[in-house]
Amino acid sequence: MITSKANTKIKEILLLHQAKYRRTRKEYFIEGVRLVEEALKEPEQFRKIIYSPRLEKNSRGAELLSLCRKQIQKVEWLYVSDEVLGKAGDTKSHQGILAVLEMKERSWGEICKREGIILLLSGLQDPGNVGTIFRVAEAGGAAGVILSQDMIDPYNPKVVRASMGSLFRVPFRQDQEMEDCLKKLRSQGYRLWATTVQVGRSLWEIDFAKPTAVLFGQEGAGLPQKLLAEADGLFTIPMAPGIDSLNVAMAAGLVVYEAFRQKKWKSPE
Repeated sequence: MITSKANTKIKEILLLHQAKYRRTRKEYFIEGVRLVEEALKEPEQFRKIIYSPRLEKNSRGAELLSLCRKQIQKVEWLYVSDEVLGKAGDTKSHQGILAVLEMKERSWGEICKREGIILLLSGLQDPGNVGTIFRVAEAGGAAGVILSQDMIDPYNPKVVRASMGSLFRVPFRQDQEMEDCLKKLRSQGYRLWATTVQVGRSLWEIDFAKPTAVLFGQEGAGLPQKLLAEADGLFTIPMAPGIDSLNVAMAAGLVVYEAFRQKKWKSPE
């Protein structure tokens, strides 16, 4: 058992709290029983499993440990004290397990061959919002998510937790130049829409039946003018009088589900 927080292997995990080391090593970490259960659907992505005595104090944790040993063939195991695991992770109260995963490379082809709208996120910094957008993208059948260069890292531990496993399954591209992305999507026949607060057509007027990509910006600043100008059209989400904005994750959810509704339940003409 590793009992020292100064252990070299623990220090290596601590470096993954920083985006630059995650990018360099092509690794990130996840915490908790639920996320590790979700990640086990693709066991080849595991590089390390770090667990402590706390994991086996309940039946679900003990079962997860057993499953990991059966399903993961090549992985480094680290048995550590509860105190050391608390130091290595990002949560205030850990559940006894942390795993280091390999980042998965996603291609444009993988995204564009899927049905559903594509979400383009520009400049978002709140990890809870970004993680929630991944959840709603999966639940509402979005094809994928594109993240700009000035975004929070999607492998940030708080984003990963907020996604509740959707980050593993929704294909995405990070560190993208948005103007280049718009050109690429337009060349492949996508209609490009930008969300705004007060101008443009209503969400309910937009036809999402054809290949569609939608731009979302920061709640305060919105989308840069250059991206608004590059879009094929602008639309807004209708709101009650006196309300001038929505949480960006809520806005993305409304758009994703309007597109989902149109594709699944639109009455035949």
